[in-house]
Amino acid sequence: MTEMLKRLARLPEDKRARLLAQLRAGAEPASNLGPVARQGTGPVPLSFNQEPLWTHHRLSPDEPTYSMPFCYRLRGELDVEALRGALTGLVARHESLRTSVTERDNTPVQVIAPEMPVEMLIVEASSEQEVEALLKIEARIPFAIETPPLWRIRLYRLASDDHYLLFNVHHMVFDGWSTTALVRDLAELYRAGKNGVEPDLAELPVQYADYSIWQREWLAGKRLEELNTWWRERLADAPTLEFPTDRPRPTQVTFNGAGMQTNLPPELDRAVDGLARKIGVTPFNIFTAGFAVMMQRYSGQDDVVIGSPNANRRFSSLETVTGFFINQLVLRFDLSGDPTFREVIDRTRTVVQDTFSHGDIPFGKLIEAVRPPRDPSRQPLFQIAFAVTDFAPPIQLEGIKVGLVGTHTGTSRFDMAWGLTRNGEQTTIECEYNTDLFDAETIERFAANYGQFLLNACATPQTPLSWIEALDEREYNRVLSFGDGPKREVRHTTITAEFEARVADRGQETALVVDETPISYAELNRRANRLAHHLIDLGAKPGQVVALALPRSADLVVSVLAVLKSGAAYLPLDPTNPSARIAQILGDADALAVLTDSSLRERVAEAGRQLVVLDEMGDKLDAAPDTDPQSTAGPDDVAYIIYTSGSTGQPKGVLIEQRSVVNFIGTVQELFELTPDDRVLGFASLNFDVSVFEIFSALLTGARLYLAVDEERLSIERLQGLMERSGITVIDLPPAVMNLLEPERFDALRIVFVGGEAFSAELVNRWNPGRRLFNGYGPTECTVTMIVEECPGTWESTPPIGLPMTNHVAHVLDQHLNPVPCGVPGELVIGGEGLARGYLNRPELTEEKFVADPFGTAPGGRLYRTGDLVKRLSDGRIVFIGRIDQQVKIRGLRIELGEVEAGIAAFPGVAQVAVEPWTDAAGERHLVGYVSSGKDLLDMNALREHLAGRLPAYMIPSYFVDLPELPLNSSGKVNRRALPDPEPLSGSGPVAQPRTETERVLVQEIMGPLLRNERIGVGDDFFQLGGNSLQAAQLISSINRRFKVRISLADFFLSPTPSHIAGIVDSQRMDDMSEDELLAMLESMSEDEVNARLEGENR
Repeated sequence: MTEMLKRLARLPEDKRARLLAQLRAGAEPASNLGPVARQGTGPVPLSFNQEPLWTHHRLSPDEPTYSMPFCYRLRGELDVEALRGALTGLVARHESLRTSVTERDNTPVQVIAPEMPVEMLIVEASSEQEVEALLKIEARIPFAIETPPLWRIRLYRLASDDHYLLFNVHHMVFDGWSTTALVRDLAELYRAGKNGVEPDLAELPVQYADYSIWQREWLAGKRLEELNTWWRERLADAPTLEFPTDRPRPTQVTFNGAGMQTNLPPELDRAVDGLARKIGVTPFNIFTAGFAVMMQRYSGQDDVVIGSPNANRRFSSLETVTGFFINQLVLRFDLSGDPTFREVIDRTRTVVQDTFSHGDIPFGKLIEAVRPPRDPSRQPLFQIAFAVTDFAPPIQLEGIKVGLVGTHTGTSRFDMAWGLTRNGEQTTIECEYNTDLFDAETIERFAANYGQFLLNACATPQTPLSWIEALDEREYNRVLSFGDGPKREVRHTTITAEFEARVADRGQETALVVDETPISYAELNRRANRLAHHLIDLGAKPGQVVALALPRSADLVVSVLAVLKSGAAYLPLDPTNPSARIAQILGDADALAVLTDSSLRERVAEAGRQLVVLDEMGDKLDAAPDTDPQSTAGPDDVAYIIYTSGSTGQPKGVLIEQRSVVNFIGTVQELFELTPDDRVLGFASLNFDVSVFEIFSALLTGARLYLAVDEERLSIERLQGLMERSGITVIDLPPAVMNLLEPERFDALRIVFVGGEAFSAELVNRWNPGRRLFNGYGPTECTVTMIVEECPGTWESTPPIGLPMTNHVAHVLDQHLNPVPCGVPGELVIGGEGLARGYLNRPELTEEKFVADPFGTAPGGRLYRTGDLVKRLSDGRIVFIGRIDQQVKIRGLRIELGEVEAGIAAFPGVAQVAVEPWTDAAGERHLVGYVSSGKDLLDMNALREHLAGRLPAYMIPSYFVDLPELPLNSSGKVNRRALPDPEPLSGSGPVAQPRTETERVLVQEIMGPLLRNERIGVGDDFFQLGGNSLQAAQLISSINRRFKVRISLADFFLSPTPSHIAGIVDSQRMDDMSEDELLAMLESMSEDEVNARLEGENR
């Protein structure tokens, strides 16, 4: 390798990419171009890099988000006066350290003071702990960027030979690369001052202000447009990285933060360097490739977007200058197709070279060019940044031993900003993270997983990503152990045997109450036996199917027991289904017979199956034996078949065995401490497997089952009367129904089992007092429920679904069935004693959904892929997120409908809610919120205001439809297919023309000239018109001066339209008026103006 190639290899990645691009284009060497020293000392425009910082300061002037504190511990005899003189020389040498920012003619400019005294406050301290506390306080004091200096220096003295030197500098005038120049110059100035000699420092050829002027001249015209075009194409339809958070994301970006630092294993450095040499890439590419893969693992996305800082010092004349040069670029990775790690490295190298060769565009200009969808809860374009830097040695002061001391401002500019620092022997990984989103444990666990993945990937770079583990052995075993529920001996018996044992124990006690008519265990058993003998005569036996299409009466329960006693499996039918669907199900199941009554005969007759019309068989059944039939069914025979909808439109029958039901009931008997004194409500349709819990938790315990008839199920008042009058102790109701009930009326109720769909914390808190509430999870394929969480106390968010029940397993896996770390979304994959046999007559689907257990812990050796998206908390409990295939995308932003529904459900008065996507006639996609109070119409303006405080604007539905009640299916869940389309006119925005003088001034005299646009309507979005954050700050400054009001940028960002701002302006102005002034103003206004003002007040 030639000396030139060696030097090229040592260059940072961004400089190497830029130099290669210049060489390919035949450009002049960068060292021959660039800024030149300016003439004059007047104000200078901000650089493009500085503009976003100025905007942020206007938004959050009291936050130290862009402060850069760094501290050194100095051990040895320090010459304090020499240090003070060195600092004075440093400030005199670097203009950026004499710079502040102010407004001139409504435009921010840099003002450079000709000289500036240096105040180095010396603080006496008694202990290291005191110094640490003082450093923490000092680091969190914000700067006023209008008031110089934009730095502070503190010297904390522990002893005459032990000091802490703190520099705290605002990012507006400084960046990380500037530290190298600062400590080098300071060391030389200190040496010279201590020894009474002239410092050996060459004069700086240019200053930061010269760069600012040059940048604005150079980055314009064709050059800027070419960069804009490249970046628009590169980031077209770029997704938001959905990295899982520990807490719900605030509706507005916050900057509360903390820092974490740890060392990666030494063997990782050797592995990365070895692989880099072997395949001819830089370690930067390998570290970055590994980070991108971890983003894919945590987000579940193949299209990954992260930020990466670019030193942005393209000219050698800038390398010794302090100032804010650094620029954030956007790296976008395509990780689709399960590539090998080597392939990812190659893709990364290409991405990095292409990105950095187009890296001259400042981040603010990049946002203007790309115009990403605005989301107030996230930083634009990327939320997670990653950097790799070489170790910068600390300041070298003559005769002093210097060490770096960690400091932090308590803020975070991004969701996470990761940085790797390499010193040749050890790689340190640091993270600044948002504490409103993440716990320290999550960050530490990610760092460990990242290191482990890289170690494994470097060892086997030709291996597909899906085969490379990111968990070390200890964490892998810990995560797997969370998936195992408690163990108990499996009961190999049948439902019939268990029921008949209860009959023997409690024959004369009441088993069933329907419409206030009680039936004893003995009588219920005799009636079931008579029907069972008749079914056996018809050919019923194990392997046969008998369907049930009956009204909610005692015959329904009798028939369930009779079919089981015959040895056959029962198949519930929904009589309200179309006849063709009933026939399709009966044909697929090859049902031997259908048990029905005369009122429903016609609904099932077309299927051509043998009918047993119960209300026409009185004499025949009375003559049948009432003794227990000789049981021929075993624990492994099918007990029931429930058909569920399929993605293809063809219903699929789920086969549940007797043993599964018996063991499920045994688990809930233990969990809920069920006794014969309990009274269980039977509310669920037989087509819904909650009915299995209701019927058999009562009848296999010796308790009472109160079966609600249709009139009681359809009337909230009658249902409440039944529960109250009967002293119900155990319920399992859909949340949509529970929201309509009054829990304080049920004194006897002690067990509330909720499942089937997500529910709000408000519901938990309403129902919790005086009873035990459980959140249950379980698809039809797992015998009612197999994951459960008891929810005591008060909740602020929807509870997790919990941990697996006895003799069950529940894993959170990626698409390749590998365990994912805690906090990472994955598919819920379950197994255990309750697992279904499979799907009737659907061997291919059964093979697809029921897979072999790769971990060897599931009873029966099989797992079921639920298709549900979940994540684990750090203690192993599972949180339900939603269906993997039911996320929607609105205007380029991914939205989980369940999160929007939860926000609406928290609004007072909402009893039922559903949110669905809807596409209008123009092809525009919207969210529609369907709500019902069950009583009065809801105040939609108040609901929107409520959501604005909880959800990002893009997640608030465009339309709301208030219904008397939401349509429900037979399972008690919202029937989403029956929801009506919204009326487009109901969601129309304000008229385009100004209606008040304030709106006219805003549109025609302030916003129009600023945007150079004469066609602005009062409902138009400022940013959709081409405005940017810098112009927004200028706009608000102009409005405040023109109208003498106090509007903040935060107010504007909530709804950036003239009508919204006019309402705030008028409201503030009227607050300051006397009564006479207010009356005079109202008298001078037209009716339309008055109405417009009132609308502004109501917004």
